[in-house]
Amino acid sequence: MIQSLVKASNILEFMKPVNKEYTIAEISEGVDIPPSTTHRILNTLIGCDYVMKDERTHLYKLGPGLISLGIAATSNINLQEDAYPILKALSKVTEEDAFLMIKSGNKGLVIAKAEGPHSLKAVEHFGLEIPLHMGAIRKVLLAFQPEKYIDFYLNEKLTPYINGGVPDKDKLIAELKHIKETNISISTSEYIKNGGGIAAPVFDYKKDIVASIGIIAPSYRITPDNQEELVKQVSYYANELSKKLGYY
Repeated sequence: MIQSLVKASNILEFMKPVNKEYTIAEISEGVDIPPSTTHRILNTLIGCDYVMKDERTHLYKLGPGLISLGIAATSNINLQEDAYPILKALSKVTEEDAFLMIKSGNKGLVIAKAEGPHSLKAVEHFGLEIPLHMGAIRKVLLAFQPEKYIDFYLNEKLTPYINGGVPDKDKLIAELKHIKETNISISTSEYIKNGGGIAAPVFDYKKDIVASIGIIAPSYRITPDNQEELVKQVSYYANELSKKLGYY
């Protein structure tokens, strides 16, 4: 590995927050590189238009040369292909089936899946469209929609849960708010009898939700003893996929 390239990459990564400018001292401290080395790398990046320097304030920010690279990179993104190794990793660490889901109208649609080792499963089929308020993986998609859409959705006739119960709109609004605040959704027996799910959102480089990722399992395998660890793993791998899509 070429260390100078690694250092340059770390500097660019450090400078990613939008509309921020930095002194050499801030960058040097942030990436743990001596100021003299930081200065040399920044000068090289300026020559490539990857960094800009304000000669009046002596502050640095990302430059226009990165725009074309970003556009080219986004054109190479394939959500399903990028998600599959992450789903496999999530399934391996949790030993449960892992899913990638997207919004399709007012429903959620499975577009990728990795199977865990258990023979007893809470079955979720490809192409099966189920309303967004049913199940953790779909609720994540609903929670991050614009407020106007959520109001529209909740004013429609909501499909009852598997036990026949009609969704309480006030409770659902509170749950969606909590999901958006915590970036995690947990559900039990909403459209699969004795089935549970844990899910998290997937964002793209524009900070828009593009999908949700999560696990589905029989309820008895999601317990107070392991739920916290399962939540941690789902959140981690959702974030890994978001980073692949350029989210920061």
